[in-house]
Amino acid sequence: MFKAGAAQRDITPLLGTSLVGFFHERKARDVRDPLYAKALVLDDGENRLGFVLCDLIALEKEYISEVRRLVESDCEIPPENLMVACTHTHTGPASVGALGVDRDEGYLEFLVPRIADVVRMAVNRLREAEIGWEVGREERISFNRRYWMRDGTVRTNPGYNNPDIVRPAGPIDPEVVAIRVSDAEGRTVAVLANFALHYVGGSPTDVVSADYFGMFAEEIQRMHGERFVAMLSNGCCGDVNNIDVHNPPERKGYAHVEHVASILAADVYSLTEHIKPTSEVQLRAASRNVTIPIRPVTEKMAEAARETLRDAPEDINRYTKEQIYAREVLLLREMPREVETEVQAFALRSELGDMAILGLPGEMFVEIGLRIKEGSPFRPTMIVELANDWVGYVPTKKAFGEGGYETELARSSKLVPEAEDVFVETACELLGCL
Repeated sequence: MFKAGAAQRDITPLLGTSLVGFFHERKARDVRDPLYAKALVLDDGENRLGFVLCDLIALEKEYISEVRRLVESDCEIPPENLMVACTHTHTGPASVGALGVDRDEGYLEFLVPRIADVVRMAVNRLREAEIGWEVGREERISFNRRYWMRDGTVRTNPGYNNPDIVRPAGPIDPEVVAIRVSDAEGRTVAVLANFALHYVGGSPTDVVSADYFGMFAEEIQRMHGERFVAMLSNGCCGDVNNIDVHNPPERKGYAHVEHVASILAADVYSLTEHIKPTSEVQLRAASRNVTIPIRPVTEKMAEAARETLRDAPEDINRYTKEQIYAREVLLLREMPREVETEVQAFALRSELGDMAILGLPGEMFVEIGLRIKEGSPFRPTMIVELANDWVGYVPTKKAFGEGGYETELARSSKLVPEAEDVFVETACELLGCL
């Protein structure tokens, strides 16, 4: 008998907590909307899968490993069957250290048991259920943010109506995947959607917000006229955002964020209304660890960084971008020379068709996701980035030759260019084994 359960728990930080996502630290001075950890647990009688989505910019594997340890002991979900991902809001707590912001260990101590708790809550709510999925397209709200310029360079976010813009340097992924889980009476238990779009971003930026991910969740529930656990996961969007450089938005601040959320919620609502549910589902899971080198930091680079920082102010918030990147080089110099991380996949098989959910651990360029989808035996293959770890940006090899913000050496962009092929090949092999 197929069962499902879902739950959510508030993980909003205290005011005064450091926020991450910009070059400099911000302190939370207000809360626009709460942050949540949300869990969906599926059980086919033989296998139990758990999917967790947190309204955070990212989360590193050491904390997810502790969540998995707590969940395995209480919920009969082995580590390879639990996927923990983040939405990538840039108005959330410093759950990772990036650029001019260091991670907030106090917040992480608060966070980990609450993520484990939300999985326990979902398990406690397991009941007879049905599930189904549909796929659509949305091409109006996402744009590749890297552009070829008239001088032959590639720039990230070159500004609205910049006359030197020639063309985008890459594609988007317009695919929208929607999964709906309902109980035996037809009431919605959860909706899990996926779309490749970086956070949208509103203002003021020192106010805690789940960004358009949280607004989507409220809007999709309003459209259905029900209360349930609504989740919007992020696809491969390391080089994709919501900025249409040729058409500045008419709405300002969070009004624009709400507008984007409403467009996607309408897409997902239409898909969920046409889903054919089934209770005859077989669940499978697999994961594989991969080891990827970090780009080398030579003594010459370290010396140049030290020279750049020689006259730097004591307050990191007063650092220039050049000084921030110099600090990043010295921090990387002290890190291990390779990263061990994870690729994970779930398969859902039914008489109505099969689908896969793939978890990748970084901010993947959209081309990486498109390559995996093309090589996957599953239609659809829903790819969730920032799952089970955070290894920073994963650009394509082509992008390293072009340059741009996403390739600048830092804790947020440290892997060798060959990481692209490692993730694509591992993902396709893993999906082929399910």
